[in-house]
Amino acid sequence: MTNQAMDAEVASYVSRGYGVESRTRSQVVLVRTRRMGWFWNSILVLLTGGLWLIYVIYRLANRKVDRVVLTSAGRGAFKRSKG
Repeated sequence: MTNQAMDAEVASYVSRGYGVESRTRSQVVLVRTRRMGWFWNSILVLLTGGLWLIYVIYRLANRKVDRVVLTSAGRGAFKRSKG
């Protein structure tokens, strides 16, 4: 029962754009890279004559990652922690 519940929870996160980074019998680590809003960044690059491009390049080089760790707490319960 616990594996089915864990699989269902993982499937829920995967449907929201997360990927499985690692998995053991009692723990799953899920990651998702944050997206950039290209529309407004493109507008700001045009309006500032390219100066905003410095910020865009910085953000691309330093992508932020959302990480969620699901740990089995027994009987289908999970402990969620963000890291």
